[in-house]
Amino acid sequence: MTEARVSRSFCSSVMFLPLTRSIIEQQTQTAMPRGSVMTFDPHASSFSLPNAQLLGQAAAIAYRPEAECRTWAAASGLDAASLDFFDHRDTQGFVVQNDDAILVVFRGTEPGRPMDWFVDFQAIHQSWDHKIGTVHGGFYDALKAVWGVALPGGQKILPERLRARGKRTVWITGHSLGGALAELCAAQAALVEDIPVQGVYTFGQPRVGNNVFAKTMNDALGSRIHRFVNDRDIVPRVPLFSMQFCHYGNLRFFDHKEVESETAAAVETLAVALKFFAGSFSVAMLGQAADLVKDLTSQLLHRELTEQDEEAAKQRVREILKGGVEKIDDHNMVTHYLRRLRTSLPAR
Repeated sequence: MTEARVSRSFCSSVMFLPLTRSIIEQQTQTAMPRGSVMTFDPHASSFSLPNAQLLGQAAAIAYRPEAECRTWAAASGLDAASLDFFDHRDTQGFVVQNDDAILVVFRGTEPGRPMDWFVDFQAIHQSWDHKIGTVHGGFYDALKAVWGVALPGGQKILPERLRARGKRTVWITGHSLGGALAELCAAQAALVEDIPVQGVYTFGQPRVGNNVFAKTMNDALGSRIHRFVNDRDIVPRVPLFSMQFCHYGNLRFFDHKEVESETAAAVETLAVALKFFAGSFSVAMLGQAADLVKDLTSQLLHRELTEQDEEAAKQRVREILKGGVEKIDDHNMVTHYLRRLRTSLPAR
């Protein structure tokens, strides 16, 4: 990486201060038992709360060991014997089905591990297997680690399980990075493999593609994509809109009072992105951010930023965010997203 490249990309992004710390904590925290099997509608073409509850549970249980995923599947009306767990080059999740539906579930970043993709001030756009639009290179590489390749042991799971779905409808979900992979999986399935996708439900999902990609996906699947955001969760605010990434699909937003609002399927605009981003920061933090930008500007007057300068600035961002972002654990799948959905995982 050249010094000039570091300087341009870092300074264009730091003014918005993307988060640079691991905030997925206690994802496998014990919750109250669910009670009974929910009524999942495999043919729903609009929002379904029971479907959101089951898919939210799936996104949360994906952080637990494979054996617990199987136990959850059996208790949720799915065929535990059909569950294929995949783990290749840090991309993890599982595919499970019953007679009516097949679920693809992606795990997010492991609790306690750095969210390196989240700290990347130079998120790279790259082409993908469809001719329209560009996507986040790191996210797409993570999907391709388990898509169309033989996994350790020689087994192929994706897209083979979807091709062999029979009359089952396809549902895709994930939390955090897993939500990004769910969106890209849906794009790969629907637009490249011509596999119908019945629904996509994501939780705390970052942006995954440029405006052209977003428009293409919104036109193809927008009404079937449901993106949940909890209050000040910072993850859905990155990569930055200013880096030419944008959201699409239906937004279901929970504020700090747990009041839910819905925005119909649409491609995110600059005005929406700015308002959305501003909602994640406190006043005190913005003052600290201004000081950081001032220091960086002063340095640039005399020389270009080096990689060491960038790392030092990232450390300052870490410290700012530790003390300045209110309710940083708004990203937690179990304690926040499942609670908003009025559901929980079985106690361990």
